Amino acid sequence: MIRFSCPGCGSKLNAKEEIAGQTRKCPKCGTAVTVPAVSESTGMTVSDTADAHALPVSELHLPTHHWPERLNRMNRYIILDKAHLIATWVNNGDGWMVKTNYGFVQASRNFELLPAQGDFTLVELDMELREEGLRLRGLLVYQLARRWALTNLDKGDDRILKSIVGYTGLNRDQKNIVLKCLKEYYMREVWEHAEGVLDYLTNTDFHSPGTLAVS
Repeated sequence: MIRFSCPGCGSKLNAKEEIAGQTRKCPKCGTAVTVPAVSESTGMTVSDTADAHALPVSELHLPTHHWPERLNRMNRYIILDKAHLIATWVNNGDGWMVKTNYGFVQASRNFELLPAQGDFTLVELDMELREEGLRLRGLLVYQLARRWALTNLDKGDDRILKSIVGYTGLNRDQKNIVLKCLKEYYMREVWEHAEGVLDYLTNTDFHSPGTLAVS
């Protein structure tokens, strides 16, 4: 058996070695979790009786999630911790840009600024090109692995996607950051008709983990 923890609720989980590398839902909170190859805590697999309190991850009736392998070149991406903007990406050739006290710098040239661990969220501003121009269609919010996720930012634009472990939501501070980014990065007509997204970002009681799409 493999013993590991859910990144969403912290519950201890057990899974059979045969499903290592596959994605399953946490039986307690529903977060999509990728089963590691070995135990996170020891670097070794553990016996079936190692922890009687661990929740089993069933092999049946749980969908496998396939996260995107490449960033959508029409969209913009934002990485947050619980209360701050950490990095951003847009298809302009600069790659991932890390926020510092002095502005943004390229992650590829400043790898020493990338934290090795933490609680990070990847937000995708989902855009579409309509007859009237670029328009905000929705948000996709992903939970990143707590270790080594951001150290991928200097290794290529798309590598961060390998660190996705599930969908998540945004807290009040994160919503304010995303709303501020929308207003700074895009003209008003791009996002003003995305009422569902705006309602979510301005309502602290609105919790919608995963995809928030609008028509």
